[in-house]
Amino acid sequence: MTLRLFISTVWIAAAFLSTAARAGEAPATPFDHSHFDHLLRECVTDGVVDYPRFAEKYSELQAYLDSLTSAPFQDLPHDEKIAMGLNAYNGFCIQGVLSQRNIKSVRDVWYFFKRTRFVLGGQEMSLDSLEHDILRKMGDPRIHFGLVCASKGCPKLSSRAYVASTLNEDLDQAARNFLRDKTKNYLDQEKKRLYLSALFKWFKKDFLIKSPSLIEYVKPYLSEEDSQFLSGNKVKVEFLEYDWSLNGPVKTDKEPSQLPPPAPGT
Repeated sequence: MTLRLFISTVWIAAAFLSTAARAGEAPATPFDHSHFDHLLRECVTDGVVDYPRFAEKYSELQAYLDSLTSAPFQDLPHDEKIAMGLNAYNGFCIQGVLSQRNIKSVRDVWYFFKRTRFVLGGQEMSLDSLEHDILRKMGDPRIHFGLVCASKGCPKLSSRAYVASTLNEDLDQAARNFLRDKTKNYLDQEKKRLYLSALFKWFKKDFLIKSPSLIEYVKPYLSEEDSQFLSGNKVKVEFLEYDWSLNGPVKTDKEPSQLPPPAPGT
């Protein structure tokens, strides 16, 4: 091989590898969730969702959700993908509630989580498939503290959108908030019973990926007193009934034309 041919071959190979590397790169600029962040600040107070206010701001909510349809969801780095997935789930869940008009619970709607469908990153999916087929498979059980199914039994909806740069801290805080909410989880030291949300029963295998038991998983998120008690005593776990009532007032006077159409068959 002549020197010229060798140099030409090396140059072509380098160019190919460079192009391939660029093709696999995530976007240099993180996806902009600021519009959803603004809506959450305006419409959510201590986890209570003001659905009538969201209805008034529906065009802004729709614009944000529309931006997700062509977002590079599948190609995002791990934390950015989780952040977008959580925001998408929560946003489309809110839209799904608004589309039903004045319901008292998502359980009033037949298969709400399967029938609330949308496009994320060019792929059609449902709330159910986003949660179970994508987010749960990403190996971080804390997603369960960020996914809000429009019900009082869920973790409280954050007043901030999730972003990759603060995802770890935000999910830890969401876990602490949920586990220290005595209406959803609490320790009875006298009875030596740890009462946990049914969420821990439904998704037990997700939490046990990170810890040998549910008690060991929740200990870091509890108060210091409760955590120490669990470390020094044998405690039985029991699960509480889940509250499926809506996580905020939904009645609105908005004209039907200003809201999303009801789901087929409802």
